[in-house]
Formats: sequence, structure tokens, C-alpha cells
Amino acid sequence: MGVVHLGLDEVGREVAIKVLHPHVAADLKARDRLIREVETMRRVRSPFVASVLDAELVGGQPYVVTRFAPGRTLEETVLAEGPLEGRDLIRLAQGLCQALVSIHAADVIHRDFKPSNVMLVNGEPLVIDFGIAHLVNATRLTQTGMFVGTPGYLAPEIIRDDEITQKADVHALASTVFFAATGVPPFGTGAFETVCYNIMEGRPQLDKAPVWLRGWLSRALAVDVADRLSSQELLRMARQLDPRVTTFNETPPARGGTKVLPGKGTYSDVLPPVEYSKAPAPPPRQKKPRQDKPQHQEKPPPYVPAPVQGRPGVVAPMNARPAPAPYADQRVAGYPAPQPQFRPPPYTPPRERKKQIVGSQLVGALLLATLVGLTVMLPVVFSIVAASLALVLRMGEYLFGDLVKRRQMRGGGSAADPLLVVVGAPWALVKAVLVTGLHALLAVLFGACAYGVARWGGGFDTNHSIAFAAGAFAAGLFILPGAKAPRQAVTRTLSSALRSPGAALVATLIAGTAALLAIMFALGQEPSWEPWRAPDQVIRELTRSARDSTVGLFTGLVDDLMKNLGLGFLSPWS
Repeated sequence: MGVVHLGLDEVGREVAIKVLHPHVAADLKARDRLIREVETMRRVRSPFVASVLDAELVGGQPYVVTRFAPGRTLEETVLAEGPLEGRDLIRLAQGLCQALVSIHAADVIHRDFKPSNVMLVNGEPLVIDFGIAHLVNATRLTQTGMFVGTPGYLAPEIIRDDEITQKADVHALASTVFFAATGVPPFGTGAFETVCYNIMEGRPQLDKAPVWLRGWLSRALAVDVADRLSSQELLRMARQLDPRVTTFNETPPARGGTKVLPGKGTYSDVLPPVEYSKAPAPPPRQKKPRQDKPQHQEKPPPYVPAPVQGRPGVVAPMNARPAPAPYADQRVAGYPAPQPQFRPPPYTPPRERKKQIVGSQLVGALLLATLVGLTVMLPVVFSIVAASLALVLRMGEYLFGDLVKRRQMRGGGSAADPLLVVVGAPWALVKAVLVTGLHALLAVLFGACAYGVARWGGGFDTNHSIAFAAGAFAAGLFILPGAKAPRQAVTRTLSSALRSPGAALVATLIAGTAALLAIMFALGQEPSWEPWRAPDQVIRELTRSARDSTVGLFTGLVDDLMKNLGLGFLSPWS
């Protein structure tokens, strides 16, 4: 439906920004789902559910801002590092059950519990996506005969298009925990129809799950909704899970050899009763002397991955489990499996990122101060340089700024991006020339104001006043209204070049030194007007002629400057 970006709020905290694709935002049903997602997440209050911080739902580009979780999804963690074991698995199950109790307490049905919608943050689960959740008894947004969700983690009643209750989330939660414990979906992989058939027939691969977890899973994966646990019951049983118990919550056999299975009816006529020999009673356990300090319980051995096949000389440890047989597809219904060597990018604290952004902005301001100082020293040369630089930056922003926006909306690059840049270059150049020309007129007016302040307010002579006006013209090209494109181009370039706070600090020191020297020389020496003559000489010559009006004086200055630059044929006053 959209793209998720990492951002910073006004106080420097990292947040996740979910933005709808433009073609999706035009779909009223997709917009309704986003609105309902925000309303749903705002109703749920739980440390195991991502909270909504801000949202814009009615604009041209709807988005939702949520808490950022610096971690990986459960799916990525299991596929990269192997299934969870022991206490880690119990911690996951209990956290998900607590999240589900909070969700159901808010009269919400999540409908899309799956490993890719669960983040692991310091070992604790965090539910992150409510894209297809809806309130109990709310109007459904799917058409008749269709369902929305992920195959392999759907409850049977969703596939049958029956009434969906909160117990559908219990089924999906148990499937998610099964994947965390085994690394495979509970109802197998392969064709969509095969997976759905296994779900509707109640055929989970419980033999692959740990023995101590099978009873808990079987109660939560029951086909009939009436036989399935509620979220509160599931949480209560999850708090009693213990890897040392091998028959926890398994249904005991009934009298007469008939075993009662979860579901409908009994199966007493399938197999004859079996008589088991009675084992001798275990000797009574001797009471241990009471100790002041509590005994530490022995933790199960950690998971040790098996050696990679084909690497000679690598021997697996004695307690290492054999590597599971490779699956062509560890997801469901044809989705490609992620690469096992996936590694998340290193997490950078938000404080350092904020310093980096502030450092880039400071470097840009110091570079502008350096340009202004150089323009005051060499008004003619650096005024041309400043105008040319503004033109190039504006053209680059028109080309590559639009490219970045397209990639942000798509969530990635495209093979057609270089072609679009080449095709759009002529139009970007024409647009940049027209806009820069109009903006240069505004900068000239800004320079004229600076001339008046310096000439009659500061008492400077004509040459110095015009030099200060040239500096104001160079600054106006980047700070006046309409200069957003050049500023964005400078910020984008500096942010990509200064990738760490240390680099930003070094660049700030260098740019600050250059700005200080440029301003000191600009204030301490006469401006150089090469390749033009000093303005006061030109003004004296013009005032002796007939063109002694204000307009005539200005046009005469421009005409004389263009002739000295070899551009007299372009002057309309020659």
C-alpha cells in the first residue's frame, strides 16, 4: 500500500512514517483502511503495540507517523539466525498474548498477525501493522467472496468467509509462534490451495514444534471457533509454559482406552485399547536443606547453528542440532524467501543524526558567507559566479529532486530513472533559466536596498556601497523567497557528503575559517572591479553627458559594464 520512511520529529526522536502510494491514495477503500488503521491504533494502549504519534489522512499524500522500532521483524530474525528456543520463545509468546489482550480489550480484531508484522526490540515483541484491522461489528471493506490477509496465517473462518471474531487473531498468533519455534509455517508451504486446505482441515505440523509447546498450540489452532481459546485464556496458559515439562496442556486419555481429541466427537473405534505396563513408583524425593540464597534455575543450552555444508575442516559442536532440511520457499504461496545473509543496517542514535543535520546546515550557511565576502572583494567576477551557481543548483534540483521524490513514493529506484533524467534535462534547463532570471531581478532590488543603506546610512563611498550591493545580490540568490530549490540542492549535497558528526565538525571548522578570512579581507581592502572599471569613474563620465537622469545613470552603468565584458552587442542601450 505504501512506503515506510525513517524520520525525526521536532525534538530529534526517530519515528516511522508510513506514506501511501499516490495511486493507492486515490482508491477510496485504501484510504478508508488507512483511516481505520489510525483509529484502531489510537484505541489500543499497550507497550507491545506501536503507538500513533501523528497522521494526515485527508491531504493529497496521506501518511501515518508511529513509534520507530530499532530492530528486525520476527520473520527476518528467524530466517537469518534460526528458530527461537526456551525462554526467548516463551518471552515472545507471552508478549504477543499481552498485546492481543490489549487489542481485544479495545474491541478490535487485528486480522493480520504474522511474523513480518511483529518486530523484536531487545527480545520483546512489538505489533506494528493494523492495515486490515477492524472494529468488532464494523462494516467490512472487502467484497463478498474475497478476503484480505496472508496465506498460512489465516484462520479457517476467514477462508470460509464466515463471521470473523476475535478468536481469528488467536489462531494467527499461534501460527506466528509456531513459525518462531520451527522456522516454517504451521500448515506447510506450496500452492495457495494446498495451504488453505490444510488450514480448513486443521492439519498443523505439530510434530515439528517442541513437545512442551504442542498442547498450547493445539488449543489455539482448533478449527472450530468454539473449541479455540480466547486471548485471556491463551495468555494465562502462556504464563504457565515451561520447556522442562513435556506433556503440558496435552489432553489425558479417558477411561477405557478412549483418547479424547480436541475437536468433535471421539475416536474410540479407530484403534483398540492398549494396556500399558505400570512403571514402578519413583522413590520419594529427599527434601533439600533450605538455603538463604535462591537457587538459579539452569537455562536450556543456547541454539548453536550447524556448520555450512561444503566447508571442509569445520566440525559442529557435540551439542549442535542438525541443520533442518532446506525448503524451496519458507514463506507461503510463492513469495520469494529472503536471503539468509541479511544483516540490518547499524542503528544510529537519533541525537547523533540530529547533530549531523544541524552540522550540514551550518556548513551551508558558512559557505554562503564566504561567497558573500568574495563577492564584496571581486564584485563583478563573483556576482557572475553566484548567478551561475544558483542556475546550476536549481537545474540539478529540478532533475534529481524529482527523481528522489519518485523513488520515495515507489520505495526504490527504477531502470528508467537515468532515461528520465536525460529526457528531462532540456526542460529543466529552460525552466531553471527563466526562474533564475526572474529571481535575479528580485536579488537586484535587494542589492539596491543594501546600496542605499550603505551609501546614505553607513556613509560609505560609491565604490564600497556598490560592492556591498553586489554581496547582497549574491546572498539574495540563496536566501530570498523563491530560492528554495538552490537551498535544497546544497542541503542534499552536504548531507550526502557529511555522513557522520565528525565529518560535519571538520567541514564546519574549514568553512568557518574560510568565511572569517573572506569577510576580514572584504572589510579591510578596496574592492577590485576587474574586468570592469571603478563605478565612480563611469558615473562621472555619465553625469557629464546628457544622460543625467536616474534611469539614464542606471542604463549607462549597465551598458558600460556589458561593453567591458565583451557583451556590448547584447545591450539594448548601445
